[in-house]
Amino acid sequence: MTLTHQSCGALVLAGGRGSRLGGVEKALLLLNGETLLHHLEQELSPFPEKLLSTNDPALARGTSFLPVADRRKGCGPLEGIAAALSVAKSPALLVLPCDMPGYTAPLGEWLLSQGQPDWPAWVCSAADGLHPLCGIYTKAALPVLDRCLTEGILQVRRALSMMNAQVLDTAESPFPPEVFLNINTPEELEKASR
Repeated sequence: MTLTHQSCGALVLAGGRGSRLGGVEKALLLLNGETLLHHLEQELSPFPEKLLSTNDPALARGTSFLPVADRRKGCGPLEGIAAALSVAKSPALLVLPCDMPGYTAPLGEWLLSQGQPDWPAWVCSAADGLHPLCGIYTKAALPVLDRCLTEGILQVRRALSMMNAQVLDTAESPFPPEVFLNINTPEELEKASR
């Protein structure tokens, strides 16, 4: 199965508490005059199916995202990915955190082009380490994700190793490490706006 925009949906994870940013909703952070969520929505426009992992459906209001609530509360991004895969019409989802302002459409194209038919998931690795929330997860990953959740294993990295997911080293890709920067502090937000 070669994935295309028609056979792969997009999922933005917006369930974090933003505690290091004073409890602010990260998806609504303003960067250069637009919210992070609006930026991602524009860059994900080639994907017809767009899901938003959030327990606050109002966050998706006025966007092209369909909100998907966690089935199990307090289980972090692993549950967000599993819940979205369980309702997705597409056989796979491009997964991104809501606080990744460096994401642009070419990265999505590159991720789609890298996959092999027997891979349950593939995620990015950059100079600063593994980025388990930037990659593609197929429905074949769902049984392992659900098993992890049932057993109380909530680390996405552990789930990836249990399903034999692939790690894409982006060092040889056109994407510099700062593309994968996440915004967790006011200082990182300021840095991203520069």
